[in-house]
Amino acid sequence: MGEGRRERHKQDTRVALEDAALRRFALDGYDETSVDSIAADAGVSARTFFRYFATKDEVLDMGREERQADLRAVVAAAEGSGLAVVRAAVTELAAGFAEDRERMMLRQRAAASSPLLRGRLFDTLASWERTLALALHQRGEPHAETLAVVGIAVFRFAANAWLRDGGDISVEVGRAFDALV
Repeated sequence: MGEGRRERHKQDTRVALEDAALRRFALDGYDETSVDSIAADAGVSARTFFRYFATKDEVLDMGREERQADLRAVVAAAEGSGLAVVRAAVTELAAGFAEDRERMMLRQRAAASSPLLRGRLFDTLASWERTLALALHQRGEPHAETLAVVGIAVFRFAANAWLRDGGDISVEVGRAFDALV
């Protein structure tokens, strides 16, 4: 298998495991879902599951490291300052989730099934705030932490509206930012 095909296969396996886990969590609840059942649904072994994830709750990350790297790059390259930079970054972040609506809905249903997963989602949102604040701070933005909290709150609000009502997540982000001014 060529290097490109191998990487694509790894990515496909990771997504299959995430999807299987999200479906199982949403249907059966987090606590009742075993790694063996997730792996079986994805067509791999439990051992393969642990090559991709240290714990079963890690499947909620949905490519967080890659997405956060993209967020940092958008902040670094954005024109303007302050809230305009945050708006550009959060709009770009939201666009990256546009094709993942069903997966995000499953993630929300899964989190509703478990206090552990709700805590995991809280930690995830906090990591997004830290990532955005650090990127803003590196640009020399005053009030980087405040701007980051506002930006992630707007994303969270817009994502919830999009999950509930459908439509375009980037439009929801724009509406939420427009409400701030």
